[in-house]
Amino acid sequence: MTFGPAVGNVGMYVAREMLAAVPEDQRQSYLRMVEEISELKYQLGVEVARQLPRLLAEHDPELVSRYLDQVKRVASVGWKSGVEVAKQLPDLYGAPDDSLAESYVEIITHATNGPSEDTGTSQLADELDRLERELREMEPKVKRAQELRTQLAARDRRDEKRRKHAVELASALPPILARLRPRYRPPYLIQVQQVAGADPEASLEAADTLLDLLNGDRVSPEGAAEWVSRGLEVLERNKEVGRGYFRLGSKYALEVLEELKEGLALKSVARVLKLYATALSGREVVIRSTADVELSDARNLENIVLPPDMRFFDDDDKNFIAYKVAAAQGAGRIEFGTYAFSLESIPDTVRSLEDRYGGRT
Repeated sequence: MTFGPAVGNVGMYVAREMLAAVPEDQRQSYLRMVEEISELKYQLGVEVARQLPRLLAEHDPELVSRYLDQVKRVASVGWKSGVEVAKQLPDLYGAPDDSLAESYVEIITHATNGPSEDTGTSQLADELDRLERELREMEPKVKRAQELRTQLAARDRRDEKRRKHAVELASALPPILARLRPRYRPPYLIQVQQVAGADPEASLEAADTLLDLLNGDRVSPEGAAEWVSRGLEVLERNKEVGRGYFRLGSKYALEVLEELKEGLALKSVARVLKLYATALSGREVVIRSTADVELSDARNLENIVLPPDMRFFDDDDKNFIAYKVAAAQGAGRIEFGTYAFSLESIPDTVRSLEDRYGGRT
């Protein structure tokens, strides 16, 4: 049980019966002395609290001061030795030889501290202190080095991923180029190269999408360039969103595409025009795009060759009417044999004219 107006936490060392054994006028001094010694080690405080009452009873301040100094001296080299010395010293003070207690303290101090010439421990401790100071000074550099290692590791992972997608692009491009119309290849390669420089993974998406856009006449080469430019802006802000843009997986990509679309694509109305022209000519016709046929095929008796897109008007309904007019004209040529003429038929034509007009040429 603790007792009285203890200073600080000294009450934990001083039991009621200990304080009761101290003259009342010395109790505050007693508590301060116990607190002071306990700052070295609480076990010292406990033992000194036990021994001080008997020394204070001698009413000899010098003896009390001597006791505390000797305990502190031993405790400075080893607190456990200090506790034992604090316990034994009061009995030695009663010996006839006053130097006995001091000799005892000297012996225990030397035994605890080791030989005076043994400076190894002190040197090791000094070296440790120096190294610890240096380590503390290096902490910011160590932290920065760790940050750099983390950043470099992240870049290595990024570069490895980039190289992987570059290999995939190297494999994917040749068959795409084989399918792409020759006239679209130069602008196509320019656009794919721009995307590949920013993000090879996105360029894989762009390569497929641009093939469909150009071959399907959904945009002109100029429109494709603008569509890619808008996508690169998205890609710069967010890689994942940008990749979605180039595979037409975002609303914004479709909106830009719609904005850039030029005229009405033949592919979107070819079936309707075929039925229309077949009904007019009475013959099965084929609707072909000028981008898909050679000049020699253009006069095939069954072909109606039309432009890949109709852009006379801003309104697609009017562009569809323009397609119908062109298809009707083509159907008329098929019906009335405009393309049926050949050099081999010239002799027959001449004889027919002679028969009709009496040989006059």
